[in-house]
Amino acid sequence: MTTVGEPDRIVPGEGRPWAIGAAREYRRDPLGFVERAARERGPVFRLPDDGALCVADPAEALRVLHDDAGDYDDVSGFFHVGGGVLGPRATQVAIGRAARTTLRAHVAAHRERLPAVVAELGEVSAWPDAGRAAVHRFLAGALLRPDSSPALRELMAYVVRREVLIRPGGRLARLSRRALWARVVRTIAAEARHRRATPRTADLPGDQPSDQQGDPPGDLLDAVLGATPPGTPAEHVAQVYLLLFRTSVAPVGHVVAWALLEAAAHDVDLAQVPAGSAVRESLRLWPVAWLLGRPVRRAHRVGGVPLEPGESVAVCPYLLHRDERHWPQAARFRPGRWDGSEPRGPYLPFGGGPFTCAGASVAQSLAADLLAALTHDARLEVRRGGGRPHVEGIITPPPFELRRTASHT
Repeated sequence: MTTVGEPDRIVPGEGRPWAIGAAREYRRDPLGFVERAARERGPVFRLPDDGALCVADPAEALRVLHDDAGDYDDVSGFFHVGGGVLGPRATQVAIGRAARTTLRAHVAAHRERLPAVVAELGEVSAWPDAGRAAVHRFLAGALLRPDSSPALRELMAYVVRREVLIRPGGRLARLSRRALWARVVRTIAAEARHRRATPRTADLPGDQPSDQQGDPPGDLLDAVLGATPPGTPAEHVAQVYLLLFRTSVAPVGHVVAWALLEAAAHDVDLAQVPAGSAVRESLRLWPVAWLLGRPVRRAHRVGGVPLEPGESVAVCPYLLHRDERHWPQAARFRPGRWDGSEPRGPYLPFGGGPFTCAGASVAQSLAADLLAALTHDARLEVRRGGGRPHVEGIITPPPFELRRTASHT
């Protein structure tokens, strides 16, 4: 393995150039690379692929995310559509609020269905696929109304089943993902046009109320349609809906999967641990948003490193959550740390500042509910299949098998 250069904190913003092949190493194993770089270059260093400044210093990270000085562009990468940004910011906030309302109402109304959803996994299930499938099955009515196009509903089930929008793999898989993305965008856009032309006039039996007279929207697509100006291109609505769909399903399934893996690795009996604490600890070790990029608006310094407009800063919750100076026994899965008063560092599993994920609280609550349903009156056995996490926007756990049998007490 090549050796990285001298600490950036010695020569702020400069340091020795990365060795040849560093960018390739970073792309192959981004988590391992940033861990090594932080040890050798300090908590503020440039990434080798695009030169973004990676920040793992708590004070600097919080300053970047909250941006009280206006040093960064007021945009969220989440809303990049069609070569531009879906805006203004007020529209983005409205979409997040409507999506959160939709999901929260669904979870509250259907929480009692979780044991049945878990039972459908069977005694032996393959994770993390099983986690995503369970979340999709539970949230189905909030993701797409029952009266949505059957072709669209089947297509979205296929998206979840084949992981194409989550785990791209090699070149052919990436091409397949792009082709599927384009197909799904076209299908959702057609549904959006249909809904605009034929608004709902009555509540749907057994589902959420219609979006008439200020009632909560029926599903996430209604949420986006209701929060965007009428002239918003249907393709832009479809792209934002797809991102909401993805972030409503995959992160929750992955958080539960990581809790199962870490509990098995550290000999923790999840039946004896509050599910909420296990989920928080899972999110500490494997945050949904492991790297948070912000584009620089005006010249300033971060950790002594000069930055110019057009550059970018990437706050790294993955490193912040594993800093031994702020998290005792940082590498260990210890749900009990959330029940006591021991010191804790910055906790940013869903981002921070004005661009914190709008559905963070709902996702965390649903993950805890699903984990509690898995452990209730059951004995769990994890059979690890090996492999490394896959990093593509979010961190996907390596495959493993879960055997769940009724406990005999």
